[in-house]
Amino acid sequence: MINFEISYHNVDLDLIQKKLEKDRDKIDKINQNFINLPLLTISKQTEDIRDIQKIANVLIEKKECFVILGTGGSNLGSRALINALRVEYKNKILFFDNIDPLNFKNSILKLNIEKTGFIIISKSGSTSETLSQFSSIIEIFKLKNNITTLLKDCLIITENKDSTLRKIAKKYSCHILDHDKDIGGRYSVFSNVGLLPACLVGLNISKIRKGAQDIISKVINKSFNDHIKGALLLTHLQSKQSINLNVLITYLDALYYFGKWYLQLWAESIGKESKGITPIHSIGTTDQHSQMQLFLQGPKDKFFTFINKDHRGLGLKMNTEILKENNADYLAGKFMGDLMYAEQKSTLNVFIANKLPVREFFCKNIDEFTIGQLMAYFIMETILACHLTGVNPFNQPAVEQGKILTKDYLSSKII
Repeated sequence: MINFEISYHNVDLDLIQKKLEKDRDKIDKINQNFINLPLLTISKQTEDIRDIQKIANVLIEKKECFVILGTGGSNLGSRALINALRVEYKNKILFFDNIDPLNFKNSILKLNIEKTGFIIISKSGSTSETLSQFSSIIEIFKLKNNITTLLKDCLIITENKDSTLRKIAKKYSCHILDHDKDIGGRYSVFSNVGLLPACLVGLNISKIRKGAQDIISKVINKSFNDHIKGALLLTHLQSKQSINLNVLITYLDALYYFGKWYLQLWAESIGKESKGITPIHSIGTTDQHSQMQLFLQGPKDKFFTFINKDHRGLGLKMNTEILKENNADYLAGKFMGDLMYAEQKSTLNVFIANKLPVREFFCKNIDEFTIGQLMAYFIMETILACHLTGVNPFNQPAVEQGKILTKDYLSSKII
C-alpha cells in the first residue's frame, strides 16, 4: 500500500503518458537496470538488520549520547530519517556535517566525552572534513590520557580498502563496519550508513526498509510508475517550457532534513555537462513570508512539489476569549494544526489558480514505512531523470576538483 497520494495540476499528463508509451521500451530498459542496483536491492535484506541492531544495543549499553561525524551522504540520510519521526528518542544524538571551527569546538567541549559514542562515516575513508573532525576528537582523547580505551568505543563506517580512516580504525581497534562499495554516499540511506544512527535512537529500521521494498516491488511488477511520470514531466518541462528550478515545499518540520537530503540527491546526480534542473527546498509556512511573492509573480521557470499531510486537530489549542476580543475570531478555539492545514491547502490552491505547474504528495501519516517509501520514490525518480537528461547519476566529477585544490592549499605555505 502506498502511503501517499500524488496529484498534478497545470501540467499536460496526457502528453506525458504519450511520451511514456512512445519510449516504453527505452524507459523499461532503464528502469530494469537501476531497479537491480545494490542501492535499491539492499531494501530486501534482513540479515544485516539484525547485525545493525546488535551493534546498536552494544553501543547503547555503554553510552548516553551519540555523535555522528560525516558530511553529505554520510550524514543527511540518517538525519532525515531521525528528524522525520520526531518522537522522544531513547538516546541523544548529534550530527556534525560541517567544520565551522568555533561551533564544532564549542559543541564538542560541552560533551561528556567518556559517555559519548562517536560514529565516524566516510565511504572513501579520505574525506578531509571527516578526518578533521575525527582527528580533533582523537586529540581530546589524548589530552584525557585515555586514548586507547576511548577509541575502542568508536565505530567507523568506511569502504574495505587501505584508506586513512581505516588505518586509524585498525591502529586503535575501533569497531569497523564496511560501507558497501557499490552504493554511493547520497544513495546510502537504506544501508548501515542511514540505519545504524536511526537504530540508536529507537526507530524501527525494518519498517524503513519494508517501505522502500514495498514501492520498489510495485515498480518491478509494473503496478506503480509515478516515478516515471515525474521524471518525464521534469525533463519535458525543462526542454519545452524552460523550467530550470525544481522546488520542493515541505509543510512539516519533520521533513526539514528530508529536504536537505533531497537537495544533495538531485543536485549532485543531475548537475553535469551544463545540464540539470536546480533544486530548491522551501519550508511551509516559514518561507511563505520570504519566497512566495517571487514564486507567484516572478519568472515562470519553476516546477513545484508539495509534501503535505493532515495536521487538523494537532498541537496546542488557541485561546478563544482573547482572539474573539481582538478581531481574530477565525482562529478562536482552533488548534495550531488547523492553521497549518489551512495554510498548506490555501497555498497549494493559490499556486494552482496562478497556473503554476504543481504536484502534491499528500501523506496519510509520516512513519518509518512512509519515509522509506518517499525516499525510494525520489531516488528512483532522480536516477531516471538523469538517464533521460543524458548524464551519469552516480558520479560527481566537479566535486573532486575542489577536493584536490583544498589539499593543494593545505600543502602549500598559504595556510
